[in-house]
Amino acid sequence: MVPQMYADRIKGMYRQGLKISEISRQFGHSRNTVAKYVNGADAGYHRQVEPLQPIADQIRPLVKAWLAEDQLAPRKQRRTATKIYDDLSVQYGYTGSYTTVKRVVRAARGSSKEVFIPRAHQPGEYAEFDFGELYMDIKDTRHLIYLHVYQLPYSNDVFAYVSRRHSQEEMFHSHRLAFVHFEGIPKQMRYDNLKQAVTKILKGSQREENASFREFRDQLGFEAEFCAPGKGNQKGDVEGGVGYVRRNFFAPVPKLNDWAELDVFNKALAEWCVQQRASRQHPDGIDFTVGQAFLQEKACLNFLPDRLPEVGKRSVAKANHYSLIPVDKAYYSVPTQFAYQLLDVLVTAREVIVFHKNTEITRHRRTFNAGKQVFNILHYLPVLQRKPYALINSKPVQELPPVFARFFQKARLKGSGTLPDCLAVLELLKDYPMADVAVAIELAMAYETYYADGVKNLLLQLKTAQPQFQRLTKFHKTELQIVQVPNVDLSRYDELSK
Repeated sequence: MVPQMYADRIKGMYRQGLKISEISRQFGHSRNTVAKYVNGADAGYHRQVEPLQPIADQIRPLVKAWLAEDQLAPRKQRRTATKIYDDLSVQYGYTGSYTTVKRVVRAARGSSKEVFIPRAHQPGEYAEFDFGELYMDIKDTRHLIYLHVYQLPYSNDVFAYVSRRHSQEEMFHSHRLAFVHFEGIPKQMRYDNLKQAVTKILKGSQREENASFREFRDQLGFEAEFCAPGKGNQKGDVEGGVGYVRRNFFAPVPKLNDWAELDVFNKALAEWCVQQRASRQHPDGIDFTVGQAFLQEKACLNFLPDRLPEVGKRSVAKANHYSLIPVDKAYYSVPTQFAYQLLDVLVTAREVIVFHKNTEITRHRRTFNAGKQVFNILHYLPVLQRKPYALINSKPVQELPPVFARFFQKARLKGSGTLPDCLAVLELLKDYPMADVAVAIELAMAYETYYADGVKNLLLQLKTAQPQFQRLTKFHKTELQIVQVPNVDLSRYDELSK
């Protein structure tokens, strides 16, 4: 065997007319070797028969079967080469080396790797959605939170949102925010087989969708497409988007003082997503930005209505004898005229909205504390009119700011005649914010007045630039009505100045 360089020289010398014997003497190789290269043989060693690998051949079918089985398992729960070596040793008495196992595994995986075809995306055709997990520090404690990411594959425009829970209501809420960000609704959304949308995986691409999710789609007018089980790569754009947002906005780990700051944080995240349009380069061109592609795609999105419908999870609940309905392990008040009746409930990410025959009757800020009772004192005013003494120790009153209970207690000490005024003070909540009424009550107690007219006058002074005083039309102290102020002749005091 000679190097390729010498083989080429041998051929060249032969073409110049030198005999094989002369070339053989000059290179020190036999005439047979020289003749072989003159006749066109390639330089280098050529194995005629593959070497025997008895141990590798023995384990190869089993290793391939295990790797094929792992394709159906979660990605992070598939066998490694070390695990395969251990299983072969324990279960089959394998006595070969780990290097042999590793070589077989590498060859088998290389032959089984899937090849993909790049997809061409049409503007406005569809968007992709995916959840991600990350951490955030709240009051020096690290908490797991959920990242909602949306991406338009044609333009690569991204929207992100974080929530404490990855519930269906939160997903619906983030959809609304994403469509506002994109300034339109894509014709189709692509998902994993997530439980918030899919009840059952049927044959092929068919899915049994959750009833609330199907209603949500119908309200906003888009179709849903679901990836094949275990094929998250079918929505690979947004999976890359999750990593992009996580690396570029959530590193280092964000810190908040309180969960109440999460809404402000989400607004900052949304603004960052808008800024990325101008700064991110689009994959299809060096001088082509995501923002430029988004302008093309936005024109192809479906129309975004001026007022998006309320979206969430729907259910039916029956009000009990306390005029409370159960919703997700908590209880919410409804007007007392609906006690003992079945009512429709819409649970959104932030609110609980209650309907009677398609008419909204109340809405509450949602609580996530199991067993918590959430009251609106105005719901109980008709009953309190009939049972005024229930005002003092009732739970709905205790849920009000503490100043209300103090005011009612002191008013009661003035006599039972002030109880109607206490109810009239509560009725001010129909027209004025709770905080303003609370301040007016505090001022009224400072002035030692426990009547509704006095509280309302103080409230008007707080709410208007030019104080307005309402004439008192009702006297609760009858002795004041008979007081006569005599006319006094002050001319006699003129004599004192002389």
